[in-house]
Amino acid sequence: MIRYINRGPEVTIQDPLHPGQYKKYKDLNWQGMPEIISFTDYLRWNYTFNYGMHIRKLHAEHVLPIPYTIKPNSKILNVTIVTGKYDRVDYSSFLLYVICDVFFNCDGILIHQEYCVSGYFRMFGPSDFFNSVEIYNRKRIRCQAPLDEFLVPVMSKSGFDIVAAEILDKYYNKEYGYNNRINGKALAEGMGYTIQYRRLSVNGNLKSKLIIDRKDVVVYDSKGHPITLLIPARTILVDKSLKEDAKLDNVIIHECVHIYLHNLFYYAQSLYRSVIGKEVPEFLDYFYSETQKDCIRWMETQANSIARHIQMPRGETTDFIIDFIDRHDEELSFDDYRELIDMVKNRFGVSRYAAKKRIIELGWTEVRGVYTYCTTGYVDDHEIESRLPADQTYTLPLRCIAQIFGESKEFATLASSRRYIYIDGHMCRNDEKYVIKEYGVAFGLTEYAKHHMSECCISFKQIYGKQEYSYTYGELNKEDLRIIVEHTLDSEQKKRLRLAMDERKSEGQKLGNKATTNPLGEAIKFHMKRCKVTSDILADRSGLGIATITKLRNGKKVKLETILAFSVALELEKTFMLDLVQKANLNFDARNPAHNMYLTILELLPDANVFQINEFLKEEGFTPWTQERELKQEQTAI
Repeated sequence: MIRYINRGPEVTIQDPLHPGQYKKYKDLNWQGMPEIISFTDYLRWNYTFNYGMHIRKLHAEHVLPIPYTIKPNSKILNVTIVTGKYDRVDYSSFLLYVICDVFFNCDGILIHQEYCVSGYFRMFGPSDFFNSVEIYNRKRIRCQAPLDEFLVPVMSKSGFDIVAAEILDKYYNKEYGYNNRINGKALAEGMGYTIQYRRLSVNGNLKSKLIIDRKDVVVYDSKGHPITLLIPARTILVDKSLKEDAKLDNVIIHECVHIYLHNLFYYAQSLYRSVIGKEVPEFLDYFYSETQKDCIRWMETQANSIARHIQMPRGETTDFIIDFIDRHDEELSFDDYRELIDMVKNRFGVSRYAAKKRIIELGWTEVRGVYTYCTTGYVDDHEIESRLPADQTYTLPLRCIAQIFGESKEFATLASSRRYIYIDGHMCRNDEKYVIKEYGVAFGLTEYAKHHMSECCISFKQIYGKQEYSYTYGELNKEDLRIIVEHTLDSEQKKRLRLAMDERKSEGQKLGNKATTNPLGEAIKFHMKRCKVTSDILADRSGLGIATITKLRNGKKVKLETILAFSVALELEKTFMLDLVQKANLNFDARNPAHNMYLTILELLPDANVFQINEFLKEEGFTPWTQERELKQEQTAI
């Protein structure tokens, strides 16, 4: 009773387990084959029979260890591969421990026993999958350098420095020295790879490709037309836009990390492709399981992080930071930390973000609140106490605030209470101790607030969305993708919000309306008269066109954005604004991101005028309430 997978017509290829011998495989076009294969599945689909024969042979020779519950003359019915554990030895070899489930027939009773079959795999030279067989007692198999099922190294962040040092020691020409910037091209050449510059994508997002084996690759000419070129093996393709760019070294070093750490992954996929007999030019998303996606993401995380460690070696970077600090007799200020980040950036030829992240990794967490980017620029520098977890922040784009506003009733209630105000990327207590105000308008955080963030600002937990990377046979593509960040409130923050809700007095006052034939038009005229504004003045204050204002006065159908622009221009109280929205037969849709953004702006930026709101909406990717909207309408009319 041996389990076979029906895989169609046969093909004969060289057997990697036995050099010089050949093995038959089946089904070249089975659509159930995944795009990326784990090494365990590779063994399961192609070597289950071999493992079964080896275990049967040991049992027939009475050398297979068996527990007392199984008689020596019992017959083996079936052998299946359950899972595998892999231990990296070096660049081209690893130990493997394959767990097999063996079914015995003991006088008509089916008994199964798990065995651990150990062996080793070599990319160059003979491999031995059947070195020893032992009873598997479910104890943990301890590996010195564990690999996951796709043969990607499993390591903690603390191991990144070790790998970075290994790569530099083995492949970087010592003549370049470490006192200068690490030369990415020199490192690649030391690893036996050449660099070619091509236009890799039309939109410029694709920065590099690592070509393991010779293959046809699609690139683009200056007009964006696709061209197929035969690229030789051991080549790093770099987008032409980076040839003279400061990011060039980082991109090349990124691919060098892939070469050093992930060559076993590439080799396994190469074996797999030779088995199914085809090369897929571009992979289809629906073939990817979450496990396969996580494999690619983890490889990219390792390449990104270790490249930073290579460019900024621990010893040299630490010495540089200490030397900077020693030159300052007094405690470092925000300006000093900014200078430190920029000096590390310039010294090692990295981005400002990478320099800051490396400084934090090396223990100087004081820079966490310096050079913090939010929406369209850096917020004011602020102090973050060391006890605040690394995955929490006080700085949040208004887009994310709007998302929470739409999802959290507690947060929306707190924002509506005006006890907190959104200022300079922070949800801060609306108090003169923390917020600088002139004529009732908030301008920024006080120096006290910047040094006491935990006292006055709400912190948010950062949840980093998963980046998607593409993998094509023999290539691993590094793209510039924006990290999607979601923000949630932890239990302590929710407790603070609920307490604030209890303190807030309920408002039950509603605007009384008289029955009229045109309630919207009458209300618009009433507010314009009350505020003493003409149509021309309203147009200047709101950006609304005269034609639209006439429609408002006549009570005609208008957009929600028009009502909001009118209300903000006349600085109407919230109750009056909501009354106009109701009279216009409009409403806010909680599922609409734009509407959530509008509500958030109205609650947290009560002093903003229409033109400031329009500008901010444009920066956030939303259509402004007026100006451009009016221009579109006029162009349509023409």
